[in-house]
Amino acid sequence: MTNVTVVDLLREATVAVRAKDRPRTRELLLEATRLDPRNETAWQWLAGVAESPAEALQALESILSLNPNNEKAKAAVGPVRLQAGVAAAKAKDATTARRLLRTVIANDPRCESAWVWLASVAESPTEALAHLNRALEINPDSAPARRGVLFYRAKLEAAQLTEEAPRSAAGDAPTVSGAKGGTAIMPRPPVRQQPPAAPSRGTVLVVDDSRTIRKLVAMTMTGAGFTVVEAEDGSAALDRIRDIGAPALILLDIAMPGIDGYEVCRLVRRNPDTQKVPVIMLTGKDGFFDKIRGRLAGTNAYLAKPLKPDTLLEAVRKHCPVAAE
Repeated sequence: MTNVTVVDLLREATVAVRAKDRPRTRELLLEATRLDPRNETAWQWLAGVAESPAEALQALESILSLNPNNEKAKAAVGPVRLQAGVAAAKAKDATTARRLLRTVIANDPRCESAWVWLASVAESPTEALAHLNRALEINPDSAPARRGVLFYRAKLEAAQLTEEAPRSAAGDAPTVSGAKGGTAIMPRPPVRQQPPAAPSRGTVLVVDDSRTIRKLVAMTMTGAGFTVVEAEDGSAALDRIRDIGAPALILLDIAMPGIDGYEVCRLVRRNPDTQKVPVIMLTGKDGFFDKIRGRLAGTNAYLAKPLKPDTLLEAVRKHCPVAAE
């Protein structure tokens, strides 16, 4: 009976294809693969009407697990795996992106695009540069790889300068070459007493998967007298709250991998220790329904990115009690 049902589903899918009804075709094929996971034809048709590269990849991998010699699936799986890896990278799912892109490279070490996109989800600038240099070995004229090399070199240089500055301040007295090739010790300048730092107005938790946004917000809030703690996603934000206790304010991105901003806000409101902490949501969109969802989750305010420091500070003064003191 199951085989008859699957055959019927495939017949209906054929009719739906002729009617150019893609959603119905996909629905029928999903049901067919659920009833008979070993039906190679159903998986092959599903790969052609998949809603995403990830779904298409699952279908192709299912085909190859059933029949490793399926030539059509063997030819398609590499490009689709690359598409799925790129989609994961764009969605900021770095773990999935790295896994897929590394598999692409393992099967095709000369895939320039895979190296470039793997650089975008690398775990360090040094690793990213290694991937980009590999792409340039394959194609010396690759514009994305060249731009990436410039970007990551600048990041490494900036990090090196930041690390060297404290060492320079605390190191030995600088020297200069003498007239006869000797070395003379330069006298140290007198140490100036720094005025005591002003007390912090409280701790602000900044949650955003964009490092650039976090740094921009941190600079603005530090300049306003706050101590800033950063988190790159929802899970990290909840960990920071457990570590530091209730902050004076939470600046919270909406669209993040894993736990999104709405869910973080709901969890903050359910926690007796943080339920009264002001939450200002940050988003790249300015939609009516997003604002409604934010209000339902318990947010105090809603700011659209790109953020302007004056706008951010105005919202903070309005909703954070310690900022108004």
